Formats: sequence, C-alpha cells, structure tokens
Amino acid sequence: MSEGEEHSVEPEALAEALAAEHAAVHGYEFLRGVAESAPRRDSAGEHARRHKALRDTLHAAAVDRGVEPEPARPSYPLPEERDQASLDAYATGLEETAARAYLWLAASDDAELRSTAARALQETTVRALRWGGALDALPGFEQA
Repeated sequence: MSEGEEHSVEPEALAEALAAEHAAVHGYEFLRGVAESAPRRDSAGEHARRHKALRDTLHAAAVDRGVEPEPARPSYPLPEERDQASLDAYATGLEETAARAYLWLAASDDAELRSTAARALQETTVRALRWGGALDALPGFEQA
C-alpha cells in the first residue's frame, strides 16, 4: 500500500464472517440432531435458520463486491461431550465466534455491510445469552 492509501477490511472481514456462519450452520444442525428435548431441537433449528439467512446474505454481498466466497468445509469441530452443559457451551462458542467476526465487519467503509454486521452482532449476543453465555461489556471483544 502506498502512503495515504487506505486498506479496506471488507474482503477479509467478509471471509471471516462467512466462515463463522458456515460453522454456525453446521454446529446448529448438529445440535438439532442431538438435543434431548423438543424445545431445544426447535431452538437449534431456528438458530440454524437464522445463520443460514446470514450466510446467504454474506455470500451475496461477497459476490456483489467481487470477492470469491469460500465454500463451507466438509466438517467442523464438534463437542466431545454431549451433556447439556457442554452443548450449551458449544452453542455459546459458535455465537461468540460469529460476534468477533461481525465486530470486524462493522469496521467496513460500506454502509450496507456495517448495518448487516451491527444487526448480526446484536443477534449473536442475544443467542449466546440464551445458551447461557455471559454478557461482555463489548460483545465480540476478547476479555483481558
């Protein structure tokens, strides 16, 4: 980059957010399959649906901006333990990963991407809380 030239966060941030959404979709489909109660299956299914919608929005945004979107991987890490606390922690982790990605995307110069990121950051925070996560002062930031 030459002096005075700004570096856009958009391609990297879009890729990071899209990767987080691929992982969340995979993770919530897994959770829906192993949930022991209908309300937990329904909740996981609804969260999977929301993440699919965000994934599709990000994919379209990447294509519209000439960024080659990364495809989903064939598999993602899953929790080793299947007890409720471990599954809740896993779901919380999916949301925290997405929140960090959206926080980065919120730094975009593109108003549409900033708006999408802000809404998604809010949604990921609420979902993390529903799975038992703690509310950070600034969701998406690592705690020191």
